[in-house]
Amino acid sequence: MEENNIKKITIKKRIITGVFSGVVFAIFMSGFDYFDGTVFSLPKFIFHALFFGLFMGIALKYKVPKKRD
Repeated sequence: MEENNIKKITIKKRIITGVFSGVVFAIFMSGFDYFDGTVFSLPKFIFHALFFGLFMGIALKYKVPKKRD
């Protein structure tokens, strides 16, 4: 049975990933609001970006790199 090499992701990469994924998610949700006919809301955009980015930063704590044969 093979062992997994679980490695922690550095805090800098977690923050960058969280901010990037939060902004992408907020843009995606704003697109849905636009096509639904809702007016753009900056507080809603910031809420989506902040909380989704925070949860993604928490969730992506570890990575399992591929083993090279």
